[in-house]
Amino acid sequence: MTDELQEHLNKGMYGTPKLKPDEQRKYLGTFRERVDLTVTFAQLNSEKYYPAIQKELEAHPEYRMTINGSVDQDQLSRLIQIANSANASFTCSSDLTFPHAASDLAVVIAASHQAIHTEIVDVALRYPLDNNAATVSAEKPSKHRFSLKNLFHKK
Repeated sequence: MTDELQEHLNKGMYGTPKLKPDEQRKYLGTFRERVDLTVTFAQLNSEKYYPAIQKELEAHPEYRMTINGSVDQDQLSRLIQIANSANASFTCSSDLTFPHAASDLAVVIAASHQAIHTEIVDVALRYPLDNNAATVSAEKPSKHRFSLKNLFHKK
């Protein structure tokens, strides 16, 4: 049997093979290069990240929010309200192959048909919750600023 014939038979029996299936399962059906922001189930349990989701959807209403079907009903309704208020599209995917542990992704905000190559996609890294922010801003800024001019100019 030739390779072409075997490939044709395999497509008929099993369907067309997916490109990067593990990556698509992790990012709720999309490729990593299209992802703008991700939220895990553990992060979704915290009330602190919902404003970050809203801010991202308002900044990019052309992106689509994909919600893992294992998300709690209360969280799902809140995410739908956020998407509607931002005029953004959303999808709730109940694919049973998507993982649903605390460290797995519950929400993915991504471009629909193009690569955007966002480097930092985790909501905790992009929108850090720094409790020391008030302490740092209360300190006086240093009067001396580092500059390359200082290295090469005599004082």
